[in-house]
Amino acid sequence: MLAKDVRLRGLPSPAAIPGSVELEIEVSGTVVRDRVAAARPDLIATPHPEGFRVRWRKHPHWGCLTLVAGIEDDAIVLTPTALRLGRWTRRPPKRIRPIVLPLPDLPKGLRLNGIRPAEDELALTIAADEWPGRLARIPLPDLLTWLTTAAMTLTLPGFGSRSLP
Repeated sequence: MLAKDVRLRGLPSPAAIPGSVELEIEVSGTVVRDRVAAARPDLIATPHPEGFRVRWRKHPHWGCLTLVAGIEDDAIVLTPTALRLGRWTRRPPKRIRPIVLPLPDLPKGLRLNGIRPAEDELALTIAADEWPGRLARIPLPDLLTWLTTAAMTLTLPGFGSRSLP
């Protein structure tokens, strides 16, 4: 979690009020593989520093397709950039369509603004333009549990009666 432009408020109720907050959530490769398999059962995807490496489930030894991750509206879009067959690397055919992974609705005031694949994980950057004062009423262990669940399942759990604004 990174807070920018933090202002301190003194007594009678001291507080630290950030101008903006960024959260980075690391999603494991297993969760990403499961989400891609749900969208395209014929493919096996693995996050890689260059993007994503995708292999065909029936013929994994044939080669791989390299995909670059991007953000469009409320989804992660994996766009094909290179096709590797044996020793040859070529541009992918136009008939190979991008893979769209829909994202769960983020709480009001949060937006996905960055995505970075790494070795067997995917780092998502979420920005909060205004850090809500109501969040201070949610105990830190509950907030950390919420973030951990989001990273492990790529879904957003609820807080029950306490919710993000």
